[in-house]
Amino acid sequence: MSTSSRVTISDVAEIANVSKMTVSRVLNGQPGVSDKTRQRILETIESLGYVANPAARTLRGNSKIIGLVLPGLTSSYMGEVISGISKAADHLDYGLMLYTQGSGDRTSRTTYYASLLSNGLVDGVLMVVPYEPDLLLNAFKEHDLPYVLIDHHGDTNDEPAVTATNRKGMLDAMRHLLALGHTRIGFITGRMAIGCSQDRLQGYKDALMEVGLPYDPALVLEGDFEQPTGFRQGQVLIQMNPRPTAIIASNDMMAFGVMDAIKEAKLRVGRDISVVGFDDIPVASQVYPKLTTVRQPLADMGEAAVDLLVTMLQGRTPIALQREMATELIIRESTARASQE
Repeated sequence: MSTSSRVTISDVAEIANVSKMTVSRVLNGQPGVSDKTRQRILETIESLGYVANPAARTLRGNSKIIGLVLPGLTSSYMGEVISGISKAADHLDYGLMLYTQGSGDRTSRTTYYASLLSNGLVDGVLMVVPYEPDLLLNAFKEHDLPYVLIDHHGDTNDEPAVTATNRKGMLDAMRHLLALGHTRIGFITGRMAIGCSQDRLQGYKDALMEVGLPYDPALVLEGDFEQPTGFRQGQVLIQMNPRPTAIIASNDMMAFGVMDAIKEAKLRVGRDISVVGFDDIPVASQVYPKLTTVRQPLADMGEAAVDLLVTMLQGRTPIALQREMATELIIRESTARASQE
């Protein structure tokens, strides 16, 4: 920090003892900061000689392009979210620039994207359940780049985000199974580093507590939202003695894997073992038997995220920085009353 040109938002935040998001809000004239804190930040900025990157500021706001960061493009889940994002962006006359994180060395790729997205070529960023989100978020805050998370709660309540009622959705799914007489229910989580997975697991626990059933950690296995993992973890669960009479997967793709594992074991989905998913992607109503699942309004979530981001870009104050959209339990053929054997 020998020269003013090297002073960063992180430096300001550390000296003022606030978050980088709070500094960013003050710099952009946004609400949500007390007068006392705002004054302390402004005094710190003045004393350190902080100057925002003028090149990025000049470019930003003129490109009419939104960066879209996805962990991949292969799932129907992503397709539904993207359709909503594309529709809303087109309506508001914004273009999209796509960045896919994919597999491999995710940390290095995420660092690369953080640098690329912070160079002023996009006005703001939408991120759908990203890998290594903190690396991206820190870079965006560092460069005053507006962003919105989709289907992912940040570590703090001030992260702009659009998500669904994940906890209640899983609670509804569990209540359905419990009403059918299931008491030994396996559960496959999503990636536990992200908020929606944590919320869904909590919904599972909430339902057990409601009816006085103990939480058995042996019945809970971590997944990653991919079908092969659902298959492998499904195999583990159905080989237990006694085996679960029902299995919930934290998304439809893993639920399809569980169904495959049940069929391979010469058991019947919905008869010997009930299966529930989460998302209600189009294929859920086309597999056999048709999948009982928790519907997320995926396209609506994409549209809402664009609306929130553009509101921020235009300097308007959002009604709320976080929006939680309602889920709905869709009952189909993959669930039935627990076997009395």
